[in-house]
Amino acid sequence: MIQLNVDFTLLNKFFGIPIKRILQYANKDIEEIMELEAAQGNEKAANYKKILSNPDKIYEIFKLANVENKLIILQNMSEDDIDKLLPYLTQEQLAKGLNFFNEEKLMELAVKLPIETLTTMIFQEFNLIDILMFMDEESMNNFIMEPEVERRYAQNYFESLDKETLEKIMIQSFGIEFKDKKRDEYLEHLENLDFKEYKKFLLSMQRESKINLINGIVSQEPDLVYLFEPQDIIAPMDLLMKEDKVKLMSTLDSEFLIPMIQQLPLDLTQIVLTQIDSNDFAEILANDFQDILSSVVLFSNKAA
Repeated sequence: MIQLNVDFTLLNKFFGIPIKRILQYANKDIEEIMELEAAQGNEKAANYKKILSNPDKIYEIFKLANVENKLIILQNMSEDDIDKLLPYLTQEQLAKGLNFFNEEKLMELAVKLPIETLTTMIFQEFNLIDILMFMDEESMNNFIMEPEVERRYAQNYFESLDKETLEKIMIQSFGIEFKDKKRDEYLEHLENLDFKEYKKFLLSMQRESKINLINGIVSQEPDLVYLFEPQDIIAPMDLLMKEDKVKLMSTLDSEFLIPMIQQLPLDLTQIVLTQIDSNDFAEILANDFQDILSSVVLFSNKAA
């Protein structure tokens, strides 16, 4: 039978039950105890629910500073009840629950975040070059072909390059005849390409040059990064140890952490919830969970 470590002297104080009789009520729940006491004329016992609506008295009677007592009460709650309590945890408290997930699950949870949130989180640890280094050719080409990736972004990038870098790209894409031409000739040639030829040129660039191109494009319009697939954005996170993955994900707002914690098994979610502020918990219990308090056992083998 589930037992709470309750201070017998407080039962005596708040309900007027003599210590001798409390010891006789071993393994009886609060309803039974109060019924027996009321039958003996104990008015406080007859009106015990009023006492259980007082957060301060709940805090004392149930010794809510005791984490084990909190857990026992939480274990008497339904899954829906538990979900309603999660918003009372701070961001830091919720984040501690991430430690119960394995690395594979952490990656699975992270990749399902909204792309804006995921990108903001990843950029706290990595930069776009890190992401692009993991990205395959197909993903980079899909980005380049996106309608939102306008030609002017690429042209601006090429105009920012020194002659040597631009020459290398031109030779790689158009042949040796583009060696030792003037920088303006390279830029003019690119400007004169039609749309189809221009896109073909961008797609033909070698990997290193393409990575730098995409980085240059996104630097002009940062929101273009949201065109990448979540799987590509999150790829560098796989390099991190579990504790570092948790640390990175701990920066997420509570609105994203709560759905993650809700995916834990109920018993682990209850453990996470033992971090709830004891005074807040007493207030919640007084307002919404008097039936729970009535269902737990008050007898303990050890008096305080």
